[in-house]
Amino acid sequence: MATIQLFDGNSLSRQDQIQAERAWDIDRDIPWQNLIDESKGLLPLDADALVFPGASAEQRLVISQYLGLVINSTISEMEGVIHHLKHHAWETWLDEFPVNPEMRQLGETFFAEEQKHSLAFDRYNEKFVSQLHLPPEVLSRLMPKAFGSFFLKAIDLNARAGGAAFWWVVSAVEEVSIEIYRQMHQHEAKLEPLFFCVHRKHLEDEARHRNYAFLMLELGAKRPAGFIRRALWQTDLLWAQAWTTSWVIAELARVFEVRKIKSQHEWIRTLQSTVPLMRKLGPVEILKRFVVNSPYVSHVLNPHHHRHTVKLAQKQRVLRFPWPQPAPFPTGVT
Repeated sequence: MATIQLFDGNSLSRQDQIQAERAWDIDRDIPWQNLIDESKGLLPLDADALVFPGASAEQRLVISQYLGLVINSTISEMEGVIHHLKHHAWETWLDEFPVNPEMRQLGETFFAEEQKHSLAFDRYNEKFVSQLHLPPEVLSRLMPKAFGSFFLKAIDLNARAGGAAFWWVVSAVEEVSIEIYRQMHQHEAKLEPLFFCVHRKHLEDEARHRNYAFLMLELGAKRPAGFIRRALWQTDLLWAQAWTTSWVIAELARVFEVRKIKSQHEWIRTLQSTVPLMRKLGPVEILKRFVVNSPYVSHVLNPHHHRHTVKLAQKQRVLRFPWPQPAPFPTGVT
């Protein structure tokens, strides 16, 4: 997938220089002074708006905006927790099995970029809520939260034990964010411009540094391993998929919290009116759509979308769940 080699200090140094030279600045390179276009959706939707069949044009606009905020928050949370795991999932690996100084420097650049991405997505969500004068509960009750979750605690415990579940999660998230942008790119002219700009900037970094997680997984396969570490290595991807799936589904269920928000704001009232639409499908069909059919959600949950991650898993002969083949519904634009 990449010309960068784990033990080639020159190629690692060149990659770090490229990322530094082409890096964007969160304040200078994103036009935060521009108003958000409230008349435009954030994400293109399929015919049933994922799991809201029969939604009106007004409802579809709010669903698109709500899901865009959820995608922002999901990526922000996933990339934000990376710093929490930096010591056990990265520094201890390089201390125990040093590669070269260039691998460490490239990692520092990687972690800095992930933190920048998290801040950019949070900043957009805060601007959206502020500009539309939405109640603060939109961010505190409806958006995904990784800090303090079982997901983070499990990944942290695995990293402390020497496992690689963290890097399998990172490799998948990097692929997902690129695929989500591709879905958006087809409809750029009809999507909210500032939202699109943030995701385009995110893509620029991701496309350059996504191979770092794969380098760490390559390193993990080469580390000396006793019985416990070998057992972890064989099952880390299984656990990463299980923990990610349970967290994403639990966080998506936060949409039901909108019924508890006491507000006369039209955006909130419209989102509240969409909840009964899900009852037309039932829980089994909703779960099937999340895993197989829904754009964005199936890209996160279904590992068949993570082609490079699956290819590496096959190469390293680690265990994986037998997920069904995805068949995402085509997207239009709200």
